[in-house]
Amino acid sequence: MSLYISIDPGSKKCGLLLADIESGNVIEAGISSLSNFSGLVSSWNQNYQIIKIIIGDGTNCSYIENELKRKNIFNFDYVNEKGSTLRARFRYWEIWPPNYLIRWLPKEILFPPENLDAVVALVLLEDFLKNSFIWPDKVDIKIWP
Repeated sequence: MSLYISIDPGSKKCGLLLADIESGNVIEAGISSLSNFSGLVSSWNQNYQIIKIIIGDGTNCSYIENELKRKNIFNFDYVNEKGSTLRARFRYWEIWPPNYLIRWLPKEILFPPENLDAVVALVLLEDFLKNSFIWPDKVDIKIWP
């Protein structure tokens, strides 16, 4: 497996995603507080052979970088996250199509029921690698404290 981690940094929380670029599958995804994300990333980095960590270059990216460096993790790169939240809304509806009644409405007016941070992390990874990933049904968006 060739694994990447993608991080969408925010002001209080961040979206995290672990994906295998060989199979094109999302392995794990969720949302973590800024105070605890580095422990999860460090655990993934120790338990898997992580090739690279992708970080959105917006809000709190320097905090994310400093926390990773503090854990002796240096294999990261930045990706432009301009417009990624809006694109994640559309990507959400591609992964989980709306039910029969609302699928005819324009996607621009539909707001996903879930928190989008993990999907934004997916969009950032797809932008970086210029490749689409599959989100298997068994992978739920987790909320880590």
